[in-house]
Parts: sequence; structure tokens; C-alpha cells
Amino acid sequence: MPSLIQPLPDGPLDIIGDVHGEVEALKRLLFRLGCDPVAKTVTRPLVFVGDLVDRGPDSGAVVDLVMGLVEAGVAHCVLGNHELNILLNDKKEGNGWFWGDDTDQYQYAANGQVHVEHFDATVAKPADAARYLSFFSSLPLVLEREDLRVVHACWNGSGIKKLPKTGDISSLARAWAKSIREDHKARGLWRAEKAERDEFAQLVRLDIRPNRDLPNHATAAQERQSLHPIKVLTSGQEERVPFSDIFFVGGKWRYVKRFDWWNTYDETPAVVVGHYWRRREDAVVAGKPDAWATARFTDWAGPRKNVFCVDYSVGRRFLERAKGATDTFEGGLAALRWPEKTLVFDDREGETPTT
Repeated sequence: MPSLIQPLPDGPLDIIGDVHGEVEALKRLLFRLGCDPVAKTVTRPLVFVGDLVDRGPDSGAVVDLVMGLVEAGVAHCVLGNHELNILLNDKKEGNGWFWGDDTDQYQYAANGQVHVEHFDATVAKPADAARYLSFFSSLPLVLEREDLRVVHACWNGSGIKKLPKTGDISSLARAWAKSIREDHKARGLWRAEKAERDEFAQLVRLDIRPNRDLPNHATAAQERQSLHPIKVLTSGQEERVPFSDIFFVGGKWRYVKRFDWWNTYDETPAVVVGHYWRRREDAVVAGKPDAWATARFTDWAGPRKNVFCVDYSVGRRFLERAKGATDTFEGGLAALRWPEKTLVFDDREGETPTT
């Protein structure tokens, strides 16, 4: 069984943000970083923060590329929530490529109308899908060394303490989820939440906005996330939002939002995460709360200014393409160079200092 917490290599590193199936962006970024993915050579070790897959045009090609670099010993990768969903057989918006699900679709509003589109993604062959599952199962949840920690979404000391040294992530995740579900059933929360969701099309229709607060759903959703150690590490803690602020993202109406844990992180080692769909400049995403809000897109966060999100929303390019973009995008794929603390983007020349 894999070790769930593994060491980072010594020396300089290039830490790459969420790729989300954008294989051409990844190839361009690797070239800028001096990596040859065919020869499997690098100028310095690579570290991927997870969420290699979903939404983009070719998730399988991304996994094959990263898997080859990891197997060659020149790259490391932590598990993201999108890989976890696939391990748990949890079908979500954007991961139909794995199962060949031609009903996988997304919704967005434009010009006062709701548009429904299907994801244009290369489908995994059964033999490839089995290889990808094996690779995802081998990934740690945490990579760390004395000066630096890498986790997909949230550094949570209490959650990390609950992890065994080795274990099957799928089995552990299912066991924690079952415990939470049984508690909800015992409290009557499961039945009450189901009734609320049934009233509003399971909350998955953009054109059916709930017209009232759903307190049982909000409580259950928050607990399913924040009481589950693996989900906390891979997709963060969450907190309720007022009914007036509910929002639609990822294929459903949300009554909880991501909690800004980094503002209370007061430990010495730096932490690098992905997950939070950070914006470059003023690339506003209408109707979506900005979880990672800093004055500049290059800013570090937290009391010690030592927490950094390297996810710059390359995973939104599928939606930008649907709206007419071709070769200029708001979102980008980034690498944080450590210890220089500079950014390299797939679509920009040179290095950008962080602040």
C-alpha cells in the first residue's frame, strides 16, 4: 500500500498547478521549464499539485505524460479531488471522459439564457482506465520537507494526524463517508436533506434556482466535507453561505463555499496548493465567490505570507472556448519555481516574481 505522506526531494523544484486535461498547455509549460517529456529529462524535479484531469480535451494524455515522468523518478504528484472522485466511482461534471459518458455536460448563462453543452473530451479506453486507476491509487495526499509542504487543497494538521502511514485511499475515503452518512441517518438529517433536494431537481439545474434556504442540505453538505479528513486535504474545508449568496458551479447549486484556512495558517514551512481557481489580473468569474482573494494575482497569503495557490484556472478554458476564445485565455497553467518564488506560465514569456 502507498505511503499517504511522502517526502519532497531536496533542492530547487518546479511546482505545477491544476492541469485539468489541458495537455497542450502542459507541454508548452514543460518546454518553458526545460523538461523533455519524451526523453523524461528535467532541469529540476517537478511536483504536480493534483487535479490532472477533467473538463479539458484530453485528460488521459495528461495522465500518461505525468505518469511517465513520475515513473522515471523526475516528478512527484499529490492526489487531487478530481482523481479522488474517479477512484470513488463518483461521476461529476467533466469526468465523463473516464467512463465514456456521452451525457456529461455543463451549463452556463450568457445573454440572459442558459446554455447546455457537452464536454468535447477524448474518452479513455478500458485498459487505459485501469492504468489510470492504479496510478491514482499510488499517489500520496501530502508531500513535505522541512521548508515546504505540498497538498492539493488544505494543510490540516488534525486531519493529517488521522491518516495511517500507509493505506488504500479509496477504502479509507469510503469508510469515513459511510460513518458520516450513518450519523446523518441517525439524526434524521439524511431524510430531511433528501426531501429538500427533491424539491429543486437535486440542485443540478442552473435554470431552477431554489427559492428558499435549505438548512438541512447546507448542514449535511458542510459536514460531508469538513468532517472527512481526506476530503479536507483534497478539496478543503467549507462554510455555509447566506441563502442570498448561493451560487451555481460544478454542475450544482452551492449552499456552502470554500473556507479560507490559509488566513489562520501560522506555521513556519511554506505551503503550496492548487484547487482554488485563482484569477490572473481582473479575470472576473461572474456569480462565483472568489475563494482565493489577494490584492494581486502574485501575492502569497496567510499571517506569515507563506501560503501560495498555483492554480490559475486553466481548467476554465473549455468554457472560454465555448464562448469563442481561440488562442488567448484568461486562465493559464502555471508553475511556481522554488526557492526563487517566481511563476512561469504556459502562455507568457519569462518569469513573473511573486509578492
